[in-house]
Amino acid sequence: MTAIKKVLSEVVKGGTIDALARQLDMNMSTLLAMIDFLADAGYLEMTGLQCSCQASNLCEKCCGSKSGSQTKMYALTMKGEQFLSCNAS
Repeated sequence: MTAIKKVLSEVVKGGTIDALARQLDMNMSTLLAMIDFLADAGYLEMTGLQCSCQASNLCEKCCGSKSGSQTKMYALTMKGEQFLSCNAS
């Protein structure tokens, strides 16, 4: 299985970048670069940004414009789904 297919397959399952990097035995910066590449190439799309404490009354404090604590969320695009289905094994 190619590294791209592994990353796409695991992104579909959800989870954190830390967990994904451990599961794939991949350096965090390498994984982030691959995810950025896959998004730029149209295999993934950003589905939204949210704060990990969004239900908390501290959310404004934690997720203000200067905090930088937003979480990127990705989903497979049609192109990503086709890549996985055409390269299934």
